[in-house]
Amino acid sequence: MKAGRTIATVAIVVLISATALTYILDQQSLTSILNPFQQYYVPNLIQMTFYRNFSFSTSQSGNGNYFLYMTLPENQSLQSGSVLISHSSNVLQNISQSTGRTYAKMTLSPGDEYVNFTYRFSSQGKDWQGTVADSGNISQIPESLRAEYNHPEYFNTSQNQSYEVINPSIFRNLTLSITANQSSVAGKLRAIYDYIVNNYRYNISYNLGNIPLTSLQVYQGKIGDCEELSYLFESMSRSVGIPSWTQYGLLVQKSGSSYTIGNHAWIQTYIPLKNGSGEYVNIDLTVEVGHSDLGLGFLVKYPNALIEWTDNGNSTDMVDFHTFLKYPEFGLGQISYSEDDGVQSFVQTGQTVINTNSSALFTEAIVARTWKYP
Repeated sequence: MKAGRTIATVAIVVLISATALTYILDQQSLTSILNPFQQYYVPNLIQMTFYRNFSFSTSQSGNGNYFLYMTLPENQSLQSGSVLISHSSNVLQNISQSTGRTYAKMTLSPGDEYVNFTYRFSSQGKDWQGTVADSGNISQIPESLRAEYNHPEYFNTSQNQSYEVINPSIFRNLTLSITANQSSVAGKLRAIYDYIVNNYRYNISYNLGNIPLTSLQVYQGKIGDCEELSYLFESMSRSVGIPSWTQYGLLVQKSGSSYTIGNHAWIQTYIPLKNGSGEYVNIDLTVEVGHSDLGLGFLVKYPNALIEWTDNGNSTDMVDFHTFLKYPEFGLGQISYSEDDGVQSFVQTGQTVINTNSSALFTEAIVARTWKYP
């Protein structure tokens, strides 16, 4: 989503914001080549201030209020900050915490209202490439993680029909074949990463009702957005006993003098180490999918991605996270809204140097496709 204004009009029971997770990492925004020895870097730290301002116009025919749900970025070891909320006088604000997330529930009366969010955050980059050589095997993964995630997840259920976005069982034979030559967890994860990066491409393609594609549909069509490709990866890794799950958040990017702000999704998983400890790591397929395969999205946390919520393996909680607007309790009506985004400050500091595990040479063509901060 580029900085600027977007407008939508909907007559809805629930408007799902899952389908806003469509923003591929810009090919001129993320990393810079240092030298021809398979090194690149991302900033150590980004300090950013940006806003997302919403205007609503609601029908007077509905008997009841509309509800806006906005999940707020987490404060944790790699990011910290705050969100300032302002709104028109008739809007009621309630901040709640549940299912591992903090969200603002804004009650909108019929008529014209506004809600503005200003984000001030510091976010760090991180590299887990050093875990590859020390990676343990699947048997060392904590049983609690396997129980939490190694199962299907449903985007929604209706009339006893389940819409499985994550379905490990159908990918087991494929994943066993792809990972057969790898014994460590890191090796198996990299084999799955390489398979998807080399065989799929980024594309925005939703089903009727703005529901994301399932992992099976992504596999069949060989396309997906950030969320859908993550579902495929998670289905594959879970099928061989490696729990992985989706982290959802916001992506802020600078390219020249312009910025983009959009929703984003990537993978989190766990790599056990030979010494008995372990690391929670990130994998972002959209950094390279359909382009080069240098490992630029493997075991890297990009500082311009802010975490809002980490999937807890519960399908109901996942649907709740994706709910953006809810319709009045009673009656019929319509709601129109526009969103105006902008970045007020974006300061990057330091460099995190990352060595890729690829044997590919940095040819001129590859350098032209790599991601750079200006």
